[in-house]
Amino acid sequence: MVCLRTLICVAALTVIAAADARAMDPNAKQADAGAGPIKMRVTKCLVANKSHSGTPCPEPQLSAGGNQAQQIASHLARAWYFIDMQDLKRARSEADAILAIDPKDLQARHLSARISLTLADIPRAEADLDLARKQAPEDPDLHATYAKLLQYRPADTESLREFLAVVQKHPSHLYAREEAAQLLMKSREYRVALANFNYLIEHKPSGELFVQRAQAFLALGQPQSAAADFSSALVLDPENYILLVSRAEAYALAQQDEPAVKDLNSLLAIVDGTPHYALGNADRAKLLAERARSLARLHRFADAADDMMEALSIGGSSAILRAQVFLRRNGFPEVPIDGKDAPVLRQAISACFNLNACFQGIMQSI
Repeated sequence: MVCLRTLICVAALTVIAAADARAMDPNAKQADAGAGPIKMRVTKCLVANKSHSGTPCPEPQLSAGGNQAQQIASHLARAWYFIDMQDLKRARSEADAILAIDPKDLQARHLSARISLTLADIPRAEADLDLARKQAPEDPDLHATYAKLLQYRPADTESLREFLAVVQKHPSHLYAREEAAQLLMKSREYRVALANFNYLIEHKPSGELFVQRAQAFLALGQPQSAAADFSSALVLDPENYILLVSRAEAYALAQQDEPAVKDLNSLLAIVDGTPHYALGNADRAKLLAERARSLARLHRFADAADDMMEALSIGGSSAILRAQVFLRRNGFPEVPIDGKDAPVLRQAISACFNLNACFQGIMQSI
């Protein structure tokens, strides 16, 4: 993931992925990617059964008697039920029961491999995949799961090669394409990654994908496009402050300081004496410095100095002293060296922001 200048964008994918998981999916099997580790989802059944609120989802019962196909179907239904309940060991036991009935059941063998991969039981996942791939050597889902397994060795280069081979033969395989795009980002092949993200968003838009494409745009020096994707992600998760931070910085990188300041105003807002977002002191100081940077470029030097002074105050007397020393060394001899706020210090910061070299220097020194 390509980070922005200073802030906490590294966490953006994790947070938006969690937000996607919060969307209640009544049937995790239908939403399943069909390859790779099982993606844990917060389903309506999970919420109802764990919180004892709403209508509980009954555990599917085994077929009483019936033929082999009916027995396999009942075990499979139970496996997906336990996946919905996030009980992967019991789900794998159901897959094992199917394999005891029919060792060549490809669906159960692949499901067993995927569950094992999710549980980080790599030897079991490898053993299951070896059997499955011998049985169905051209199956794209099996190849995609194997490609993901390679990352656990780790063998990212080989994994990317496998994913791209799947995409070449099966362009609509969205799981393989997304995994390939992420590996392409890691290997700094940003343009190829972007082409894959474009395809994915056209066919399966999600907050996570908008964030990933935004990072590709940033890596390619297209912050305005990145800001647009962060906006799309915010539509899906409007209270995600990390996305708001990321969009503000993308706006700033695109020299769109007015919308950057607007976002930062929202992030730093205090309503009835209470901050709208629960920010730690370090994060608040960084956001204030970012807003000061944009305000200075808008020639709102006094406002920028106020923000910078507040950010320095959060850092305490040592941070104020560093700023005072810098200013004294760069043409402001009237600034005292005492680690305290004062009108003369604010005036010097404001004047410094009006001088490009001084402005860049003080931002780097603090």
